[in-house]
This record gives sequence, C-alpha cells and structure tokens, in this order.
Amino acid sequence: MKNCVFCNIPKEEVILETKHCYVVPDKYPISKGHILVVPKNHYENITQIPDKELFDIIKTIKKMENKMVEKLKAKGIDLRQNYRPFVAESRLRKSHIHFHLIPRSFEDLVYKQQGKAKRGELSDKEIKR
Repeated sequence: MKNCVFCNIPKEEVILETKHCYVVPDKYPISKGHILVVPKNHYENITQIPDKELFDIIKTIKKMENKMVEKLKAKGIDLRQNYRPFVAESRLRKSHIHFHLIPRSFEDLVYKQQGKAKRGELSDKEIKR
C-alpha cells in the first residue's frame, strides 16, 4: 500500500531480510533491543497470511529470539501481535500486521508498568466455553 509505513521500510533500517519478512528496530521501544518482524506483503491480520509465508515469519521470529537471548543476555522474550481494528488510527496503530519481540529481564520496566493495568478474571463458565 502506498501510504503504509511497513510497505515502505527504508532498506537502511532493515536488520535482517528473508523471502517473506523484514526485521527492523521498533521506533517506540518498550525495552532495549525491541524489534519488529514485518511481513513484506501487506496483510491486516494473521488469518490473511498464507501458511508458507507465515512459516518463514515464525522461523525468523525463532531465529531472532535466540539471537536476543544470546547477544542481549535477555532473560526472556515477549512476543506480541496486536490486532485492534476497533481502535482509531493513531501514530502507533498500523493496519499492516507485525510482530513485536521485546527482550525482558526479571522485574524490568515493562513488569513495573503492567501493575498499573487491571486484569480481568474469567468465570468457570467462560473458561469451559
């Protein structure tokens, strides 16, 4: 798409490129080393990605997770993919699917910020659906 930031990633920002995806640093990182794995083709959500492309993307995610643990000494990695079509466009919402890999450590800043959001609890009836 012409106006899509992820369809027009500058080559100098690309950390790794495969047949079906790019790896780039997140411009608004949650932690040091936060990266994005972005499909080359424009898809809005994961259900639209053909299996062959998705397999390449998942292999890339796995490779990058291993590198982050090794090189950044991350104690763990959060893997996130947000699909929220109900949210109005903003500088952070993109209609091009992408996957966040966020290096983590014990009780890091991400952990401390999570305490501010209330978590819901499912009833037994909801769990058994």
